[in-house]
Amino acid sequence: MYSKNMVQGMELTSENFYKAAGLFEALQQHLSIKGVITGAVPGRVFLSNDCVTAVLTSPQGIFLGGSPESNLFFEEANKLLKEELLPKLASDGELDYVLFYPLDTKWEDALEVVMKDILPMRSGRMTFTHDLSSIDAPFEDGIVPVNSNLLKRQDLVGLDDVIQEILEGWPSLEVYEDKGFGCVAIQDTDEGPTIISWCLTDWVVENECELGIQTDERYRGNGWARKAALGALSLAKQRGITRVGWQCWSNNIGSQRTALSVGFKLLADFPVLFGWNLPLNNLLVNGNHYMRGDMKYGVEKDYARAAWCYAQALDKGWDWNGDVALYWNAACLFYLIGEKERAKHYYKQAVDKGWIDIHQPHYHEYVYREEDSEQIARILAGSH
Repeated sequence: MYSKNMVQGMELTSENFYKAAGLFEALQQHLSIKGVITGAVPGRVFLSNDCVTAVLTSPQGIFLGGSPESNLFFEEANKLLKEELLPKLASDGELDYVLFYPLDTKWEDALEVVMKDILPMRSGRMTFTHDLSSIDAPFEDGIVPVNSNLLKRQDLVGLDDVIQEILEGWPSLEVYEDKGFGCVAIQDTDEGPTIISWCLTDWVVENECELGIQTDERYRGNGWARKAALGALSLAKQRGITRVGWQCWSNNIGSQRTALSVGFKLLADFPVLFGWNLPLNNLLVNGNHYMRGDMKYGVEKDYARAAWCYAQALDKGWDWNGDVALYWNAACLFYLIGEKERAKHYYKQAVDKGWIDIHQPHYHEYVYREEDSEQIARILAGSH
């Protein structure tokens, strides 16, 4: 492992995590940092030799803290990410990572070093907070606590998904049953009693916790997420929790509305870097990202960059099991940057693999659908 060969810093043993605690004050809204430092949340900590900069990992993501001027340590952090941390996440079945960092502009240069050749993307996260003072409601019909009794039930459709969600943040079901809590919404369906929404603690640290939420797509828009969240907040208050956190992507309007509807208040809206752990997956996601842009966080549309990213993966045959929209996107973007022959090449591949047009249903939203889509299609089809 690369971490064993670091020269500018070292991985701390858990009893020494406290040495890095003061370096993450700028990120104190993230409860999982405190959880790792205190041993309540699994994670790793890497500290520079001069003890002024650190990298911390938790189930929530990767965190940078301390001084933004530790260039030699950042060069090692770059290799640590590329050679150990991201491959380990990928081997564990984790699709993506999120990198959190202080908002001080001095960190921009440091990020260039830490993330060199990793091709991260910039987007935004939002953190909400709740003091529980307004919570006094009993459980609504269909809302059930996620405890040992529920986890033993054999009749519940969807219970495996809830268990998988728990094990992504907790070391075991036993630890969750001891420290964690949450609620599910259960409804009778043709398949039997079915979990259609859940709200669970991602982690509990002393008298604070953070919640995560999920609702089956078929049942969204009916208030079930709100009911499950209110149930989890009631349990938090019963357990003496004094502050509850909630975090989501800035483009996840549904999650934000649910948080606000149960009394959360916005604490922070901040940029992050993110990417997919497998490099070829990451290239395709980069293609999608720069095709669309994210102006709220300063990410302009960059068709040349998007086209290059698509090509790097597609030319290796990596297309998410035949996602023909990726070839269509590449064709359009190469056409728009003036590389007509490459545009024809990817359009031919799209058609050969089953592409029809932009009006067909696609399983994701990242399809080039602009005012000039039809014109580009006619031109490329005519040259095909």
